[in-house]
Amino acid sequence: MTEVQKAFIAKVEVALRELGAEIDAFDQKRQLSVWDITLNREGHLWPLRLVTVGWNIDELPAVYWRKPSPIWGWPHVSSSGDVCVSDREGLEYDPEDVSGVIEWILQESTRLLANSCAMAEHDRKFAFADELEGYLRNDGSSSAILDEKLDKAKSLYAEVAFIRRGVSGPITPKVCRVNQGNTKLSACHQERLGILDVTIHQIDGLLSEWGSDWWEAFLSRLQPAQRDIVIAPKNRGVVLRVPNSFGHSLLLLYWGLRQAKKRSTYLLERQDHEYLVQRTGGEPIMRHVIVAGCGSIGSRVAEHLALAGVNKITLVDKDKFSPDNLGRHVLGRQSVSKPKVDELATLLKERMPGVQIEARATNLQTVLANGELAGADAIVLATGNSTLERSIARRAFREKWPSLIVSTSVEAAGLGGHAIAMRSDTPGCLDCLYIDPDTQQSLPNMRTTLIAPGQKVTRQLTGCGAFTPYSALDATRTAVLAAERVLTNIPLYSRWAGEAVLAKAEGIQPSATYEALRTQRIASDVIPSEFAQPRCPCCSV
Repeated sequence: MTEVQKAFIAKVEVALRELGAEIDAFDQKRQLSVWDITLNREGHLWPLRLVTVGWNIDELPAVYWRKPSPIWGWPHVSSSGDVCVSDREGLEYDPEDVSGVIEWILQESTRLLANSCAMAEHDRKFAFADELEGYLRNDGSSSAILDEKLDKAKSLYAEVAFIRRGVSGPITPKVCRVNQGNTKLSACHQERLGILDVTIHQIDGLLSEWGSDWWEAFLSRLQPAQRDIVIAPKNRGVVLRVPNSFGHSLLLLYWGLRQAKKRSTYLLERQDHEYLVQRTGGEPIMRHVIVAGCGSIGSRVAEHLALAGVNKITLVDKDKFSPDNLGRHVLGRQSVSKPKVDELATLLKERMPGVQIEARATNLQTVLANGELAGADAIVLATGNSTLERSIARRAFREKWPSLIVSTSVEAAGLGGHAIAMRSDTPGCLDCLYIDPDTQQSLPNMRTTLIAPGQKVTRQLTGCGAFTPYSALDATRTAVLAAERVLTNIPLYSRWAGEAVLAKAEGIQPSATYEALRTQRIASDVIPSEFAQPRCPCCSV
């Protein structure tokens, strides 16, 4: 043992004795230092185990409640006795203050244990119900996929694979997925399951594996109607819905075709749309958004909207994905030479299960001619064709579409990007930005562009096929603005101005608007009334 190791052990033991802890044993295993202690706190004698990693406290030490059998039904305590004093993420402390950290972690551990001890058993188990899934995961429970919202009115099945352990070992079943009639895993056997609502008290003592003793005790706590579901001859397992403060925990008790001595508890890994959106802190957004133009900006707008919870997105783009776009698009090499909308639809369905994606591999004029745009809640125009987008905005204002229309574009070389959100009942539109406010004359370019006029910014690498140089980061920043405009559903002109390192390196001159944005002399968000023009051929008609 090195002098550094000896010094650390001495520091910890001095801290423990100063706190009145009795050191029962010390052990050192590889990089773990383990102290078994007994701590007297307000009349409670707590047998604890303090574990540090390495020979410092750069990683917060763990505290275990030492008991001879798995601990069940105590909030903030795992089956192995690990007392969860914090989530161990984002906690700030001084790693040099060994004594202070040891004091805090032991005080917090005994406080949590004492609070739970003071609760009535009934109330303590109710509090424990909120942590049931995490408890079983820490105990070693396997997981099975549940990628649709559970419906008690539908039949339930397990997709089971049979796996051989070793070359000549036994074949054991493993539940891979739970479904309600739509199988996905071809190599799996389909087995019937029951669905049962139970309380936390009825599953007292449940662990990742259970045998006949626990099973008989569980059956004895069920009502007759509940027991009938569990022991139904066709069922090979039962999904339990256990209420908690957040809704329900979903557990699968699986016994299969043959009753083994030890049977398994599975956690159902929910992947339905509503649950995944709630995990982001939001709720599903029941709106239909059309994204026209699925290049580097439009594809990211669609991605952000899908992840934000928008339930229906239509993608419109006639192009196939080119390898030239790999450096700034969300799609990868597997999508080269395939329709952008089809590949993007597949990606988004994987990213956010349950979202409705319609892929239209056609040009925007076809969709416009069919009158499909007017029925959407929002339309994102990311075509790169300002003439087409101004024409669509004029038609929307003329025909009074209820849709929010967002025109979005990125400037070259990191200069910035724009997202103009407009609605037919609010003056202030894309055309307004092409009108000189002093003369009311039409301009050839958007007057708020971030590049000084008269410059060529397109580039060529192959002798043909000019392109505008901008990065994936530029596309992302612009797409975020456009997605925010859709989600807030309020007409507003938003823009950003970047550091423009590439523009400066290539001698591209920024406009006065760019300089004003960078120095914050003008706002990045502009309400429609501030840029609306009285002679606008679109919104003033």
